[in-house]
Formats: sequence, structure tokens, C-alpha cells
Amino acid sequence: MIRISNLSKVYTKGRNKVVALQDINLHINKGDIYGIIGLSGAGKSSLIRCINRIEEPTSGDIWVNDINMIDLNPTQLRKARKKIGMIFQSFNLLYSKTVFENIAFPLRLDKTPEKIIKEKVNSLLELVELTDKIHAYPAQLSGGQKQRVGIARALANDPDVLLCDEATSALDPKTTQQILNLLKTINKNFGLTIVVITHEMEVIKEICNRVAILESGRIIEEGNTIDIFSQPGNDITKHFVEQSQELPEEFLKGNVLNLSFMHGTAHEPVISKVVKTFNVDVNILSGKIEFIQEKQIGKLTVEINVEPHKLLDIIKYLEENHVRVEVMKK
Repeated sequence: MIRISNLSKVYTKGRNKVVALQDINLHINKGDIYGIIGLSGAGKSSLIRCINRIEEPTSGDIWVNDINMIDLNPTQLRKARKKIGMIFQSFNLLYSKTVFENIAFPLRLDKTPEKIIKEKVNSLLELVELTDKIHAYPAQLSGGQKQRVGIARALANDPDVLLCDEATSALDPKTTQQILNLLKTINKNFGLTIVVITHEMEVIKEICNRVAILESGRIIEEGNTIDIFSQPGNDITKHFVEQSQELPEEFLKGNVLNLSFMHGTAHEPVISKVVKTFNVDVNILSGKIEFIQEKQIGKLTVEINVEPHKLLDIIKYLEENHVRVEVMKK
């Protein structure tokens, strides 16, 4: 569906150059809800805006539906963009136009007959649950309602791809959840491929099946969300997926392990089995249950005071029982 190859973006102002993206390679499958997360200045917005060439890439290729966006002339690009919807953090609505006219705007640009415009807009208003706001103006709407209008407008041309640039960042938690539920419904009902740019891991956890971590214009980690979250590979990723805690050294006498329980093991008495099998004491320091894509992941930090060879046997036993282990202290 979307294939990005060796993409770079460099901004030039006078003699100054700022490298926003460096050698980005991504493959996003049809029907994915794909998350791209990073701190401020990581290059997230530059990346998503390069996909539909709102930003012109410095080098590389971007394939959408087997079409290389880089090769398109202005006329071809306008046609290709009709199949790539986009929603923004700031909504980007026309404040002098009603909700109906905002949604109808891309259809009018395409010289769609009025009868079809009316049918299409009414259908989209039902989808986003704003039929009672058809004649309202953006200034009369809440933030969540404005974003719903933005989503409806992005869907007006029946796109194959929906790009979301920090679409929930300006919203409160309850409204954010409503918008995320709407995006999941759209993905499920229409098979739409959705690319989500965000700095919030809660958004990724809620709706994205795959995720890429962006840092200083480079992808430092990429994979299934549940895998990235259960066992982050580097410190930047850990910043997003874990709330690190300082363990007081004076109270620790043994080996400290971070455990992630996968594939249903969150419901299994694995720790109890470790205690019985290896005749050891296990001190639970902290624990929590996370939900990712409606799947449970259990997380425990434990202390086990055993000899190194026995610790290796315990780690092997845990991993054989689908528990991921990270040794924090030996």
C-alpha cells in the first residue's frame, strides 16, 4: 500500500541546512493502522507531509498504491491526492463556511454534481454523528466536533489512505477516545489504511497494529505494536512505553528482572510455578496490566536472590513460557 524507500528531507535557509529526515525506509500494508511516534522535532510531521508531497522530499521514493508520488507532475499529483485524505491537529476548517460546505469543499473542487454532493455529505455526517450540526459554523463547535468535520471532509473523495497529523493532540482525553474509536470504525468498515503521527504512546496502544519510533529524523525501531511495547529495544523507545522507576539499592539483595507476560500468560500463575519449580523466593517490586489492541500484557518487576547459574535456568524457564525477560540488576 505505502512503501517509502531511502527518503530524506533537508530544509535549506540561506547557508543553513536542517536535516529533518534521513534514509527513511517503511512498508505499510493495506488496512494497517500504522503509528509513527517521536518527540518534538523528531521529523514526524515532515514524514507524513512527504507522503502526499505537501512537503517535497529531498531524495528517495514514496509509493502509494503502486504509484511513485515522486514521479508525478502537478496534474497527476492532484489526481493522486484525491485518494489520500488528511486530518490535522488544528482542524484546518473554513470558518466562514458551514459544516455542510466544509465537507462538500473537496467535492465542489472536483465539480461533483450537487445531488451527489448532498447525498455524500449527509452520509458522512451520519458516520461522524454530526447530522444535527449540518448548518452550524466551526466557531459553534467543540474541538472534538471540529475534528469530526475534518475527518468527514477527508473521507469525501473515498480515499484509500488517511493521514492523521497529531489529530488528537488538541483534544481532552474523553474526546480523544471518541476520535480514536471513530478511526477504528472507519478502518474496520472501509478497509482504509491509516497513518497516525503522534507523540502520545496511549494513542499508539489504542489503535495502531504497527509502529515506528522516530528520533532525529531516523527510524530507530519498527515493528508490531504489541512487540515494541512489551520489549522496547532502546532508551528512546522505553521513554514512550515505560514509566521508569528508581529502585533503592539499599533494599535490593538479589537479581532484578523486568517481566512481560505475553500470549495469554497474563492469566497464568507463572510466578507461582517458578517458586515451586526452583524453590526460590520471588519479591514482586511493582506490577501492572496494559491493554494493546485489546490484548493483555502483564508487566512485573521482581527480585530473585539466586546464584548466576540458577538465574539462567529461571530465565530460560520464563522465556519457554512466553514471558519476556530483561535483567535490570545482577
